[in-house]
Amino acid sequence: MTQFRSIVVATDFSAGAALAAARAARLCGLPGVETVQLLHVVDAPWLGVLGRSLGMAESAREALMEEAAHALAAQVQALAREAGRSVTSRVMVGPLLDTLLEGAAGADLLVIGAHGQHPVRAMALGSTGERMLRRRRGAMLVVRKAAGGDYRQVLAPVDFSPYGASVVRSAAAIAPQARIEVLHAFEVPFEGKLRAAGVPDDEIVHLRQQARAQAVDGIAEVIARSGIEQARLERRIGHGYAPRAIVDAARESGADLVVIGKHGESRTEDLLLGSVTLHVLGEVRCDVLVVGAS
Repeated sequence: MTQFRSIVVATDFSAGAALAAARAARLCGLPGVETVQLLHVVDAPWLGVLGRSLGMAESAREALMEEAAHALAAQVQALAREAGRSVTSRVMVGPLLDTLLEGAAGADLLVIGAHGQHPVRAMALGSTGERMLRRRRGAMLVVRKAAGGDYRQVLAPVDFSPYGASVVRSAAAIAPQARIEVLHAFEVPFEGKLRAAGVPDDEIVHLRQQARAQAVDGIAEVIARSGIEQARLERRIGHGYAPRAIVDAARESGADLVVIGKHGESRTEDLLLGSVTLHVLGEVRCDVLVVGAS
């Protein structure tokens, strides 16, 4: 069973980061959570210039870290009070993405806000988001909404790769009381070209029926491999372009969390599958948990 023993919460002292910290406080009640840490990255590229011209980089670095540590102290106290447990803090200096990934490398879960100084929507549409998904090995929770309570309505889109079962397990772990809807969206390969080539409608309908039957069997296999009690899960089969089907299903079901697999371990996956995760990160209005295969 998936567990999130160690949680790192990235903060830039923005309202978005405050939402991430509040959600992390709720997650502290999950079984198995052992450590929670607030991490702030001081992204100050001008330190290198300062060091070359004036030789003052080290003193400036120490001053920045001391200022950030002082600002973190109040957040640590607030988070510890809300979570009902001890919370540690850490300040690191360096390029934002590289340093953030380094600081959270050993954590089971990295929690970040969607609307900080570096919005996730912008990240998801460019190379930064791709690099984040490719290089982050543990799970990453992107928080958009205020934590009014535990997650209650979870959408878990799956394909039939090794990520599928991990997605279901992670959904059950992070939302133990939630209604979990397991979704697979299918398409008939080259359906548009088949229509353009004059393939009869009844033949296309037959192909859709075959694809749907394969989807039903596939989702049953994913659920069985997950080891999660089937009574906790509901199955949903969608038809159409997967990113759009996921976004629509999240809206229709009123999901407060989407749990999706992280693709992009190879160039082919990055092109064919990673784009699905990036699209969902950029378009859904609820929180998103991105997980890897396990």
